[in-house]
Amino acid sequence: MELQDCLGRLQHTDLSELQGALADLSVSQREMLSMACGLVETSEAPPPPPPVDRAANHSFFSDLAAQTTDLLAKRFEERLNGAAAQIRRAYAQALQKEKDAFQRQLTELTAHFATAKGEADVGPKDTKVGSFEEASRLQQQVSALLEQPRPRLDGEEVAYCQATALVLKELLKDADRLREYGQRRLAALSLDFRPKGLTGKEYPVTVHPAVDTVMEVKRRLRGGHGLESCVVKLCTTGDGLVELCDAQPMMDYNLAQELTVIFVDSLVASPLVRLGFEDPNDLSFESVSGRAGSLEEPGEVEWVNTLGKKGVNIKNRGCIVLPEPIQLREEWTISVWTLAPIDVNDHTYRDLVDSMRSQQLIAVILARGKLGNYNSNSFIEGFNVRDLTPGWHHICVVGHGRVTTYYVDGRSVGCKRCKARGEIGVVGNSRGCREAWGYMAEFQIFGVAASDDQVANLFRAGGSEV
Repeated sequence: MELQDCLGRLQHTDLSELQGALADLSVSQREMLSMACGLVETSEAPPPPPPVDRAANHSFFSDLAAQTTDLLAKRFEERLNGAAAQIRRAYAQALQKEKDAFQRQLTELTAHFATAKGEADVGPKDTKVGSFEEASRLQQQVSALLEQPRPRLDGEEVAYCQATALVLKELLKDADRLREYGQRRLAALSLDFRPKGLTGKEYPVTVHPAVDTVMEVKRRLRGGHGLESCVVKLCTTGDGLVELCDAQPMMDYNLAQELTVIFVDSLVASPLVRLGFEDPNDLSFESVSGRAGSLEEPGEVEWVNTLGKKGVNIKNRGCIVLPEPIQLREEWTISVWTLAPIDVNDHTYRDLVDSMRSQQLIAVILARGKLGNYNSNSFIEGFNVRDLTPGWHHICVVGHGRVTTYYVDGRSVGCKRCKARGEIGVVGNSRGCREAWGYMAEFQIFGVAASDDQVANLFRAGGSEV
């Protein structure tokens, strides 16, 4: 009751008078009121929290850490891949720029120096000075182009790219056009060549040194000056007379120095065949026609350079096929150098010449060392090549009228009343036979019968070293 009275009194008290009303309460009343207020606060407070599950909390934070780590790893990988892609794009762009610049400069260079349409037909229009300046400028520009950085030109394999492949293909086409231009201009270079004879007389002829061989120039000298019956020799005069090699192009020699031309006349007219064996890579080259024939069984035709002469050693089934067969008619001369000693027991027959059809015209043969004609079965008695001293020896056979005369080292060793006539197309053997001649050098056929003096001159002109 006392508590109810206190509460009733306080309930009807204004807020401004509440402090005074509380002060008027007795000590016991104030204690009762305080206890009542504590019971009310206790009844209105929220229930206590449930006990903490520590195992659940540990699993939660572990899952959260794992998810966070995965997320960070994915983000790092994405950033790393993005940076790598940017680097690759930048490198590809830089590489493409270099390729484009290289192709553009080469294309411009090729277009600038490309030969105009129809220029090859009308010949060069530049003066010598202009041609030199043009060639020099072209060389400088190509050299400058090649000195530029060239990534991946070392054969290293790279990933295929269609655009790169097309660029490189066009680059090759441009390089081919530049090469063709250089070859045309090189071949167009001409020279008014004026070699002098031993008397000081000039023999002018126009040559293209880059493409004309020494043999071609000799042919023009003979034809241009009415000297078809002469043997022509071109020699340098710097350190004595040194003969130019027939198979070499003229530009291989210093044409600024004086060259001497020697015409060896009154030997034998009407040359038909000459095999000089100057070039070991072209043993079938025939210098009268300026053409190469062919070799049958090339491995059995061996080039030799011994005792002052260049020649061949024909063995087993080897032989030389002329570029075009020639005819032995009313008169003819066959001349050859051969190397002794000759083993006459090695094989029975050694055929010097024959027709294209085997065994049809063996006009000169050694049968166990005896000189003769196989088809007429006629041989010289009293002479055998096994008696020759070691070294090179000259053999010459002359057909005239109904007689064939045989010479060794400029002297007659006998004659036979028979003479071969017909086609000669093979030298050094009969096709498909094991009747190889052996060693030979300076093989020649003439369309006339050489006199005794001319045969002696052939021997002396060839010389000999034992």
